Amino acid sequence: MNQHIRTAAQRMTLLWFAVLSAPLLVGIAISMMVWLGNYSAPAELIPVDMLRMGAMGAMGLMLALGRPVRNLLMSPEAIARRPVQGMSGQQDPQQQAATRTQASMFLLLGVMDFVAMIILALSLMQADAELALLNGVYSLILAIIVKPDFAALITDTAKQLRHAG
Repeated sequence: MNQHIRTAAQRMTLLWFAVLSAPLLVGIAISMMVWLGNYSAPAELIPVDMLRMGAMGAMGLMLALGRPVRNLLMSPEAIARRPVQGMSGQQDPQQQAATRTQASMFLLLGVMDFVAMIILALSLMQADAELALLNGVYSLILAIIVKPDFAALITDTAKQLRHAG
């Protein structure tokens, strides 16, 4: 494997886990605010049981749909077709593949983090420390289950770009 591909894959893996571990850090902060800072919700927007059941359902749905969504957004064909703003056509296929893969990774991260961020906002509004921590653990599990093989994606995308060009 090329050193450039290995370095790009390591960078993307670091970014992947940094972004998807953020809900756990925010969940810990919310929990500390509730438990140590005596933070309380200004008003109960949704009954606690309904909030927790809805959040558990949304988390379960994302865990079930995570890999199919990843396969749809992160296939080498989709990555090679997806336009990337500001990319010059003079880059070699491996560099272009790494850039396109990273841009697609951020698209997938946005989709994966959507449910976690909504649950964090609701946890903060309702001062639900347990749900905030559960959401953080869910995000880490999702990160592990859905993580693509970045090195293989870069290599396969470079092949797609060579065939297209």
